[in-house]
Amino acid sequence: MNKEFNILVVDDSETNLVLLEAILEDDGFKIQTAYSAMEAVEHVKNCIPDIILLDLLMPNENGFDLLKKLKANENYNQIPIIIVTAFANQENKVIAKDLGAEDLIEKPIDIPEFLDKVHKVLKNNKKIVK
Repeated sequence: MNKEFNILVVDDSETNLVLLEAILEDDGFKIQTAYSAMEAVEHVKNCIPDIILLDLLMPNENGFDLLKKLKANENYNQIPIIIVTAFANQENKVIAKDLGAEDLIEKPIDIPEFLDKVHKVLKNNKKIVK
């Protein structure tokens, strides 16, 4: 089941973290959360997640900065990353794809569509989601 999948959710908003954590846990996923890019890097060093859900607008390092850092590191560049942002304009979609993100999801999220995209990315990364 989904319990074998570890998802890291990175967002500086506690409200967003709690919401995404509840949705994903309800769907059976194991969740870690991080409030910043720096905290996310520490989580990744300790336990490589199966997927990262990443906000763009965060203090200090933004989501694009973290995406670049992870994709440049040979130990972490295979981790699929989905950007989850309120700023899902065409420019950000292009930048996200160019930097290696799997997808970009707009906030507020459509829960069934959101879960479908998470399942699809995990399945496409040679993991079977039942």
